[in-house]
Amino acid sequence: MSRKSFALIPLLVSTVFFLGCGTTAPILNFTGTPVTTASGNKTKTKQVKKAIILAGTAKGWQMKDVKPGFIQATIFKSNLMAKIDIKYNANSYSITYNDSSNMRYNGSVIHKRYNHWIRLLNDRIRNELIRL
Repeated sequence: MSRKSFALIPLLVSTVFFLGCGTTAPILNFTGTPVTTASGNKTKTKQVKKAIILAGTAKGWQMKDVKPGFIQATIFKSNLMAKIDIKYNANSYSITYNDSSNMRYNGSVIHKRYNHWIRLLNDRIRNELIRL
């Protein structure tokens, strides 16, 4: 092996390291998000539930109505899985992490895709609620 080859090894290692970095981020939860409608009218809990289920289904989440005020949602993409808890009432809702597979979750950080999915879901829920 030539000296040039040896000189490239640190560059290659650092490139691989930096490409690997940035695939995780602090886990994103939405807690106490206010229910807001375009009309400003008060909502009923069952309207909020319907908006959440419509939003989740539209974004590819499997929505499970566990009990009043509590939905569990799961999404599968490629070999990735994420499960979240959605607690809601007539005035607010929360989206929090429950479980995942192949998402590099370590208690505080998770694969960036998870946060992307949660942001998209939250945006869709807000859009559904605005329509009420």
